[in-house]
Amino acid sequence: MSLSRRAKLAWTVVGGVVIAVAIAGVAVLFAFRDTATTLDEEQVGLTVITGGGQPGDYGLYVYATTGYESTDALAGTRHDYPPETYLTIQPGGCGTLVRWQPLEQRYEEWDYCDDGRMAGWDSHQEWFQVANTDEWRCPEPVQTQGEPGESWTIRCARAETGNAAAATEVDSYEVVGFETLTVAGEEVETLHVRTTIAGTGGSASTGQHDTWYLVGTHLPVRRVVVHDSTTDTRIGAVQYHEEAEINLTSLIPRG
Repeated sequence: MSLSRRAKLAWTVVGGVVIAVAIAGVAVLFAFRDTATTLDEEQVGLTVITGGGQPGDYGLYVYATTGYESTDALAGTRHDYPPETYLTIQPGGCGTLVRWQPLEQRYEEWDYCDDGRMAGWDSHQEWFQVANTDEWRCPEPVQTQGEPGESWTIRCARAETGNAAAATEVDSYEVVGFETLTVAGEEVETLHVRTTIAGTGGSASTGQHDTWYLVGTHLPVRRVVVHDSTTDTRIGAVQYHEEAEINLTSLIPRG
């Protein structure tokens, strides 16, 4: 075989390999394509149990929303939150479950006992069609509200899952004070609580969550969140960022 024919054959083989790799890459990206699906009120409220119709009762609440979450996993992606999201207050768990769900692929759910303390919370994300729910549990129910000027620290843990290593989170609570906010033209008294996040172990996390609760209830009137974490996963260290603000649009639950 002449040198020129050998060179042509070599380039043909190389070209075939490049094409095969490109096709494989496209197939992988297609198989793991990411989606962010918004939910409407009917979907969220389909199974909601309603209470007496008063602020803080069981039911569905609507929030004006800004924000997003992002990750650097695989090629990296971002989920923008819709301008209207929903929170439900329902019986369950230790007594009452409060869930905010901006997307089908994202929710945060807090489990409150009848005495007002929190037993733990679940944090759910789905990226590239791989779902993961972090179940954070506290050794005993913890205080999340108090009197202005009070501060305290809680320690809760997440067991190892198929997608993430075990981790511990130490949250520092500070009751900033009573503040008046406006909801649908009506002034309401709220209790402003600030939580500073410090996670160790399988998730190194930092963040600040400010929540304005309707006094005497678990209902957030306003909530501002900034959260960053690096988590040990099956595909290596994955960085996550979330920032969001939600504001209640009506004190009366729907459903």
